Amino acid sequence: MFKTILVPLTGFDSDNTALDTAYLAGRPFDAHIVCVHVRADPAHLAAKSSVYDLGTGASGAEFFAALEEENDLRSKRARIAFAEFCQRWQVSVSDTHAGSKGVSATWREVKGDEVDTTIALARFHDLVVMGRAPVASALSTAGIGAVLIGGGRPLLLATSRTPESLGSTVAIAWKESPEAARALTAAMPLLACAGRIIVLTAGDDPGKAGPLVESAERVATQLRWNGLAAEVRYLVPGGRSLSDAVLETAAALGADVLVMGGYGHSRVRELVFGGFTRQVLTASPLPVFLFH
Repeated sequence: MFKTILVPLTGFDSDNTALDTAYLAGRPFDAHIVCVHVRADPAHLAAKSSVYDLGTGASGAEFFAALEEENDLRSKRARIAFAEFCQRWQVSVSDTHAGSKGVSATWREVKGDEVDTTIALARFHDLVVMGRAPVASALSTAGIGAVLIGGGRPLLLATSRTPESLGSTVAIAWKESPEAARALTAAMPLLACAGRIIVLTAGDDPGKAGPLVESAERVATQLRWNGLAAEVRYLVPGGRSLSDAVLETAAALGADVLVMGGYGHSRVRELVFGGFTRQVLTASPLPVFLFH
């Protein structure tokens, strides 16, 4: 079950859909949603920022003052998003959740590095739900990828719009790999609530579809042994990228979330992702459940 869900709040518009998506994911489990805004340390930002250059005419004091002003604004926006979320869904605010019914939530604000702190917090929750923050922010695509790889927990990536439902029809992007197998296991609480599960597998050559379909059928059989309604679809990209083909097919079949392995690794502080994972992190039209 997803009983504790972490939602990093950035102070950007993406917070709203991340919160709503977390609520939909946690509602079947009476989950407790921990909403954390990491207030960036100006000294740390200055050390990392290429903008911090006294040769531009801005003094050190002016630069730090501007960073603090931005911190204040983002903190205020995050608090407002949290308050509006609780009102919108009638979520109770509580620091304890033992034995209670319905979704509850907690607000926390801490100071530190946004990415490193989020990774550390992720390890103590069943699920992390993140929105797509603006490109220039720490928890944009690269930050999301770092949390996915370093957090050790499943990550549900929200889209720019709140879904009408989450998990009624689930698509699985299947390839026979450790990442995909781990994602399937991590997603079992979500799959157990689904009315329909579609296992998608893809290849460029229909003549070589046999092994791919057989592998997908074995996954569907495993799910059926768990009492779940699963079917298999083989698709040919037909000039599209593999990621576009899977995402478009999942949406056309009425899926409201896609489950997939997160393919990537960290190499000397640089995140390296395959094309599929990169496309999903930047532009998936569906919420995506990822596990590395």
